[in-house]
Amino acid sequence: MKEKMKSSSKIRTVQKLSGFCQSPDVRALCFLFLLLSASCSFIFRDYLYGNDLMIFNDIGSDTWQQYIMNYTSIVNHLRDGSFSLWDFNNGLGINQFNFNLFDPFLMLLYGVGVVLGPAHMLLYINVIQILKIMVAAFAFYWFLSQFSFSVPSKMITSYAYALNGFLLVWGQHYQFGTVVIYFPLMLLFCEKFIQKKKGKALFPVMVFLCGIYSVYFTYMCLAATGLYLLFRILMLDGLTWKERIQRFLLGCAEMIMGVGMSLVVFLPMAEVLLDVSSRLESDGTGLLDFLRQCFTPYSRKFYLSMLKRMFSSNLQNGYGLAKGPQQYVMNYYEDPVLFCSTLAVFLNVQFLAVLRKADMTKRAKRVLYGVAALILVGTALPVGGTVFNYFTLPTQRYTFVLMTVFLLLMAWMWDYMRKGGKLNLVLILAVTALMGWAYWCGYEQAGFQEYRTNILILTVTGILTAVCLTLLCFLKDTQIRNVILGVMGVVLVVNVVSEGGTNYQNRVTMKKTDVPAEVMVQETQRYEEMRTSDDKEIKYRAEIEKPQDFFREMYRVDLADCLNYLKENDPTFYRVEKDYISGTVSMDSSGQGYRGISTYNSVMNGNVKEFVETCYPELFFADHNHYTFWNNVDDNWLAAFLGVKYILSGNGEPDETKYKLLDQVGSLYIHENVLDAQTAHFYTQDISEESLKELCTEENREELLGEAIALEDGTEIGDASEIQTLKSEEQETAEQNSSVTLDAPQKDSVVTGSVHAEADGYALFMIPYEKGWSLTIDGEKAELLRGDIGFLACEVPEGDHTILLTFEAPGLKAGTIGSVLFWILFAQSRLLIIRKNKTRKSAGA
Repeated sequence: MKEKMKSSSKIRTVQKLSGFCQSPDVRALCFLFLLLSASCSFIFRDYLYGNDLMIFNDIGSDTWQQYIMNYTSIVNHLRDGSFSLWDFNNGLGINQFNFNLFDPFLMLLYGVGVVLGPAHMLLYINVIQILKIMVAAFAFYWFLSQFSFSVPSKMITSYAYALNGFLLVWGQHYQFGTVVIYFPLMLLFCEKFIQKKKGKALFPVMVFLCGIYSVYFTYMCLAATGLYLLFRILMLDGLTWKERIQRFLLGCAEMIMGVGMSLVVFLPMAEVLLDVSSRLESDGTGLLDFLRQCFTPYSRKFYLSMLKRMFSSNLQNGYGLAKGPQQYVMNYYEDPVLFCSTLAVFLNVQFLAVLRKADMTKRAKRVLYGVAALILVGTALPVGGTVFNYFTLPTQRYTFVLMTVFLLLMAWMWDYMRKGGKLNLVLILAVTALMGWAYWCGYEQAGFQEYRTNILILTVTGILTAVCLTLLCFLKDTQIRNVILGVMGVVLVVNVVSEGGTNYQNRVTMKKTDVPAEVMVQETQRYEEMRTSDDKEIKYRAEIEKPQDFFREMYRVDLADCLNYLKENDPTFYRVEKDYISGTVSMDSSGQGYRGISTYNSVMNGNVKEFVETCYPELFFADHNHYTFWNNVDDNWLAAFLGVKYILSGNGEPDETKYKLLDQVGSLYIHENVLDAQTAHFYTQDISEESLKELCTEENREELLGEAIALEDGTEIGDASEIQTLKSEEQETAEQNSSVTLDAPQKDSVVTGSVHAEADGYALFMIPYEKGWSLTIDGEKAELLRGDIGFLACEVPEGDHTILLTFEAPGLKAGTIGSVLFWILFAQSRLLIIRKNKTRKSAGA
């Protein structure tokens, strides 16, 4: 009997599995996977089979100059067990919540780095991008499955979504691409909530997952999801206004609950973005000025760029994305990214025309026209970019939202055509003319042949699309129409694959292998000849073929030996810099594991930035997001002030008035600052911050910074010379004989040290002033002040003291408590829903 039961159970399992495999959706997803695999093999051919890495040093240089160095630092700390939420290897120090620590794809990358090493980790970045493309396709297909779309409609639009312009352009910035997956998943569970489908209870969990990924993009996703919820509820029939309002407010409560569940990560990230960084600062304008900013049209050039980028993201590249001339309003990334196939443009325009006669309720039609008007106003005027960028200056980074909308409407139009729906011939011709203008302009300014080839392919596929749509205007036979739809599907594949591949061609990329050292001189000479050529294509292609020695420089043994030598011989907290550029312009310390001051950070600590702007603007390199010291090595006073005690150099003869030769390791020399370079200083006299800001010049800054500490409520002075009159001889002597010494941290979030103070005074720690730091002196909690505009400081009584500085990410404790409470609330609310459902079932029975 038992054997028969087991046998029948196995048969049922096999039957279920067989039924699952024969499901049209499963077969469609398998086909979609195979099609995307083949497409990605072509798009990323140079990265999968060639010598390129998906790390760029052109307009996408953030990847090379910043992101991979941050990832390398995280991996190195994880591997040696020293990871903490503060990192001194990045500039003067940084809160690790600056980075997307809980992006699942970056976590996968970190895992690869921990297992295989940071250098090997870089080989898998393009693989993770392909993985994102696959997941995006499946997520969008799942979202479309909440509606009554046909399988072919879901498959073709999911394919287009997977290769949409935002993921292939902004996805080059790694963490930016992940939002293309999270957003349709949020809409998916929102739709389940609206339709009261199974799985609706997980809506807050999806918001939670997005919340721990990125505050910046979660805000955009929530804003867009809130609008989606509003318009979808307005479309529903059979509800009173009271019921609509209740449903909308309940949906908003679900989203708020999801954010609450994510507070353990969301709140610390928000603290960095909104409190420490100056990235989202507004200009403080009044309401009328703000409204004027929102509704003043963009420039004519912006609208021309927007029109072109509906048909391609690569019509304005000119002679490449490095140093060649381009035709963008801002740049390749920051101009609106709107491409998700040429067919999508045709069908979205058609949707507006056919909606009027569509088989839909009047309410639904009015709502959809309202949505179209909102999208038009939001994209055509700065109001959309302003609202989605936290009501600050407008950006175009929210256009991932539009990809979902455009392709949702395309799915509807595909089924509309499949059922024999009529199209508007005039609009087909109008879009064709606009397309022809866009491609003609792109072809005229395209410098590289690869761009021209792509434009020709896009033109041919665009014309074929227009011809197919025109035929559908006249042909009634179902079989012929299905053949035409099949042809359009093939044309769409060619269209998006050609465009997708062009995003990754003619790029200045990191190579998997360096140019051999023995031919480096020869290859550099060839590069210089190309760079000065009169032929524009040769000249601008030179950057693409520039010889590389990244891995040789980044992982050179003698540099690691130098750092080990210093670590073994100096137990104090010191900083190291180099007098040359190697792997990156300003982020070598993150990759090579030493504490410097150079950095590149798009969300720079606003206090440190103000110090640099006021006192040492020459630390800025190219813009206010880069600090570099290699070009300021001669200023050894600044080095000593910031705690730079050692310089690594290829020069064995330093300027002995500034540095002395300490040792040679391999082909590198260690220079030691002749001044007393410390990461903390003692003062007996204070001045006000305002005095420092008003008086500081290149001529007197050493006196202002060296003789007194600037505090928010310090003493006002009218001239730098007044500091000496404020100080007594006893204070001067006490200051010279006092010291503050910090020990080398074992983990960067905990810094110990000692103070020898021969008078009451102040200690200035060369650590960025940021919420989260706390101080104890001799075990007693002490108040931290802001010193010299950008650094931690405190009052110190006379005597010998021990000090302990501890960093705890601001918002982490409160976020943890908040998350626990909201998870409890979530669990209780789900149990309540389950009980209600059981009660209803029992009552129905």
